[in-house]
Amino acid sequence: NTTADPQFLFSYINAHQYYFKAQGAGMSQLNISKGSVENFISFVPIIEEQKKIGAFFKQLDDTITLHQRKLDLLKEQKKGFLQKMFF
Repeated sequence: NTTADPQFLFSYINAHQYYFKAQGAGMSQLNISKGSVENFISFVPIIEEQKKIGAFFKQLDDTITLHQRKLDLLKEQKKGFLQKMFF
């Protein structure tokens, strides 16, 4: 699509979850009507800005994921060191 960047839309929709949760029905899985989506009023920048914003948030998500993996590895290493220390 030439009018919307997928990465930007992903970030934008996630940032406005409160609207969709308020419009949704259902307990374990949210069901959102077509009308709720069509009535969602939003102001989005031009495609060039959307691409920049989308790329920024994707890079941020990737950085968070990388650091989370590193943290998980360090926790495992800590656990191993503690086991060696006491056994």
